[in-house]
Amino acid sequence: MNPAGQLLIEAEWDGRGVPAARVQNSRPQAARLLVGRPVEEAMALVPALFSLCGKAQALTAQAALAAARGTAAPDEAARIAAERAIAAEAAQEHLWRLMLDWPALFDHEPRRGRFAELHRQLARVAGNGADTARDIGGQILDLVAAELLAGFFTVAREPSSLMEFANRARRGGTVGAALADLLEMGTHAPPRGMAALLPWQSATEWAAALGGVPDEAFCSAPTWQGAPAETGALARHRSSMLVRLLVERGHPVAARLFAEVVDLSDWASRLRHPLAEDMPPVLDAAPLGEAAGLACCETARGVLIHALRLDGDTIAEYAIVAPTEWNFHPAGAFALEGSGWQAPDLDTARRHLTALVLGLNPCVPFEVRLTEAGDA
Repeated sequence: MNPAGQLLIEAEWDGRGVPAARVQNSRPQAARLLVGRPVEEAMALVPALFSLCGKAQALTAQAALAAARGTAAPDEAARIAAERAIAAEAAQEHLWRLMLDWPALFDHEPRRGRFAELHRQLARVAGNGADTARDIGGQILDLVAAELLAGFFTVAREPSSLMEFANRARRGGTVGAALADLLEMGTHAPPRGMAALLPWQSATEWAAALGGVPDEAFCSAPTWQGAPAETGALARHRSSMLVRLLVERGHPVAARLFAEVVDLSDWASRLRHPLAEDMPPVLDAAPLGEAAGLACCETARGVLIHALRLDGDTIAEYAIVAPTEWNFHPAGAFALEGSGWQAPDLDTARRHLTALVLGLNPCVPFEVRLTEAGDA
């Protein structure tokens, strides 16, 4: 069983646009592999099941287990170490998209050397203490200010038009150039609107909302207050003035790219100053009934939830609700925005569709198949 799976995006070009796009999510329910196992064996298996966000997965699993057992909350040193480990991993994931995937989509040169060096330094955070974390956090903040968003730090006022927004973005290297290219492709206001943006909730609130360990149907297509919702950078930074401006002007995909850069800054700040009082906790846990617990963790791609129930020292139930299943819900963000829009040509349509998938940031490989009518 391959727990990674993939997303297959299938759409048809009708000569004017993309009337419909479908997504097939082949990722299996990895939580099934944990049920019936001894607790310690299951906990050891969790990080091996996920090629991405392995640290977040492992720490969330351990927090859910602790909540189920009713053990004491971790001390401050342990919470700092956990937050820095999650922040380093999230920063790695964002940098991969921002320095490699987004530039390549618009035929700009990916910054492989710079990415590799930052990736190596972030990988050393867990074992090298506070000074290492503060140093790499500062490097990332400098990268955002001097390169990724340079054009927005040199002028005090906000951009007054989308043209000015694009011009400022182009002063920010390959990521800024990709953002400007997105804007210059034209508006793509979703004809059916956007999915709700998932708010931050504590583990206690999630436990109350779920009422128990969720079943596989919920894990495959999760909902919030009975409806699909989007999680991730856009949801976390919905109140940012420039992110909101892009959404309101009909550029939700560009808003996601811009929000990802802002989000990278937040993760860098957490590396430097973990457990800051003005930011919500990254990892939180709560009991979920007798011998059951839940933990929620913010990751680069959005909220990750683990819930489990014990039968003695054996896993009786286990559920994992991951960001990809929120954003690629059959009636969610991708379903709403992937269909019913126009483009001047097939290549532009394929690029826009790929940008939408990148903006929703799946944690599994994806393939976009866009065919001309009659070619399928």
